[in-house]
Formats: sequence, structure tokens, C-alpha cells
Amino acid sequence: MIQSPTEHPALYVGRPGHPGDAPMARQPSAPAEGAAGGPAAPFPSAAPPRLPVLREVVRRWPVPETRLVLAGELGAGTVEYLRVLSGALDVAAVVTGRWTGAAARWEGLGETPVLVPDRPEDLGRTAAEYAGRVSRRTPAGVVLQAPSGLWDAADEALLDGPAVRGLVKSAEWKETAPPGAASPPRLPVFTTVGSPLEPLLQEPAGQALAQGLEAALRQGLNRSAGDANVGVLAFGTGDAAVAAALRGLGARVGVHDADPIRRCAAVLAGHRAMDRQELLQWADVLVDPHGELLRDDDALALLRDGAVVLTDGSPAGPSSPGRLAAGLTVVEQQDGIAVCRFKDNGLYVVAGAAPRHVDEQIVGRLHDLLCCEMYLCIRELATRRYRPGAHRLSVEQCEEIAWMWCRTYGRSQ
Repeated sequence: MIQSPTEHPALYVGRPGHPGDAPMARQPSAPAEGAAGGPAAPFPSAAPPRLPVLREVVRRWPVPETRLVLAGELGAGTVEYLRVLSGALDVAAVVTGRWTGAAARWEGLGETPVLVPDRPEDLGRTAAEYAGRVSRRTPAGVVLQAPSGLWDAADEALLDGPAVRGLVKSAEWKETAPPGAASPPRLPVFTTVGSPLEPLLQEPAGQALAQGLEAALRQGLNRSAGDANVGVLAFGTGDAAVAAALRGLGARVGVHDADPIRRCAAVLAGHRAMDRQELLQWADVLVDPHGELLRDDDALALLRDGAVVLTDGSPAGPSSPGRLAAGLTVVEQQDGIAVCRFKDNGLYVVAGAAPRHVDEQIVGRLHDLLCCEMYLCIRELATRRYRPGAHRLSVEQCEEIAWMWCRTYGRSQ
């Protein structure tokens, strides 16, 4: 008998938590200087409050009683985001994966339950099922937030509770197909994909991804992108930002894109335009933004022994059965790097292409603006009923939080 992932006791890290539990008590306190008023978050913190614009947005536009289930990478920026939101709504659970290496950050979540499925590919299903169960046991509205690439139709079907208000999907660093392009959503879906604010994310996200790759190479493999031939298997807007950041680190960057105009753009940016086969044979490190390489036996046969593949942001990553090439096997996983073999060659897979942390020198204050957008998406779903399908904040809403952000950061050094 298959056990439901959300019923397995090993999933609960931190305090025991179950759908329908009463929200954690929040004790009022005086707001810190520069922070919004209102109840204090239950998360322990000795540092001064961050995300001042998000705090102002939460104060100005409060949300009705709502329970939030958040799924995805548990980075430092996510913890800060939840610290602020916990004073405005009930964070019912965080669903994350063991591959994140972020167990130390769980302490920053206080008593909020952290659910960790045994299998990475169960993350979306676990979050959807848990949110559905919460909805059936509480009158408060329930909203589920996760990256855009996490869900499929089977996961979404588990969100059948009467209080589920919808999904909030955040954009990833790479270009993403418009929501509902494959199949129409059966629930309301607020997304930041295609948002007026999205272009602001590309360059700093590319910088963060390149920095994350460099850290993985140095710490896990004693290598550096600056000494490597790096192949980028696309040259859309987000991919161009990654390629530029890697070139800034000293990498020799080659690009393949089937679109001839994008290939011209790569050449104008100073990169080497190559055919796909030539690029796969040439590169020491490959950036695979759409996650196609690990499913292609013919492509893997062309890679150098010991090549490194930075794959897409899917939490299933290289360990997901049914999503790998027939000849590819995973030997072990350590600190976000999967050690694999394809026939006689070794292969290293950096699982998860999304930036793993919010570096103050790279993404920094922009994170505050993007958190405001996510919160307002949650608030829209919590405030009124929307029809099934894809929705976005209006241009006017995005402009309003952009003005607030400029007033806070525009004259700071």
C-alpha cells in the first residue's frame, strides 16, 4: 500500500504539525525602526528587520485570515520573506527538499512545520496534498506558493479542499512558457511570469546563478568556471544574463541556440556560437536551462569524461526516475551535486539551476521588490474569488510597489 507523503511522520521537522491546527499565537510588540507596524513575527531573530518595503506593503494592504503553504528551495531569502509574512498570515507549512542543504535554516522558521519528502519528485505532490488537507479542516482561505516549474496536473488535482483559493507561482531565472500553455489550470493561478517587474530580475539572477555555480565547482569539485569551457544551451533573455556573468568570471563561453537571431545576439555579446554537437564535445561545464540534456542518451554520449551539467530548477533534478536517459545512473548525491555515470564516463550534475541564496551584493534589495509582488499575489487570491486560469498583478499594482521601493532605496548608497 502506498503511504500518503503527508501522512508519513518523518516528514515533520521541527514541531509536530497537522492540517487544521490552530494558528500559532502572535504576541504584539512595537515595530522596529523602519518596519511596518502590526503583530510581530514568531520567528526568532537577533538581526534588525529586513525587507522594509515588504513590511510597508503588508501594513498598507493587510490580508484576510489566510493560511499559506510554501514549497520550494529554502534559502536565506525565503526565511526572511516568511519572517515578515508570519506577522500577517499563518504560515501553515514549508515543504522543501533534502538536497537544499538548508537544515540549519529550519531553526529560523521557529515552530512552523517543515515537510521533507523522502523522494525529491514528491515535493509538489506533498505540498498540494497537505494544502488540500489544511483546506478541509479550517475555514480560513488556503493559498499555495511555489516556483513555476514545480506543478503538474496530477499535483494540482490534489488541491480539492473547499477553502483552497488558488496557487501563486513565482518565475524562475530562465524563460518559462506562459501558464496554461500546456493545459488550462483548474484553479486560479497568480503568477509573476510575464510580470512588468520580471525584466528587472534577469541580470541579478544571472549573476547569482553564476556565483552559485562557481561556489559549487570550487567547494565540491575543486574547480573554477574561470578555467573552464562553459557551454550554454540556449540564449534567451535569462540565458544571456547567465552567459554574461560566467564570462565575467573568466569562463570561455560557447552558446548554442536554434534561433539564428539569438545566435547572432550571442556573437554580438562576445560569445562563441557553436552547433549543438560541437558544443557538447567542447564544454567542460554545460548550462542546461530547460533540463533536456539528462534525458538524451545521444547527447550524453558526446560529453567529456567528468563534465559538469547545471540543470534546470526542477526539484526532481537528476534523481527522478522516468526523467533520466536510459544509460544514466546516479551514484551518490552530496551538497547539491549528483555524482553520475553514463556508460564509462563520469558526470557531475549540479541539481537546481535557480539561485540558492540571496546575496546582498548580487540580488540584494531587488529581493524586497519581488517579495512585495509575491505577497500581493497571495492577497489577491485571499481577498476575492478568481476564475480558474492564469492571472497577474495589474501594471498599476506593480508600478505602485516600484514607487515605494524607489522611495526606500533610491537615494541610499
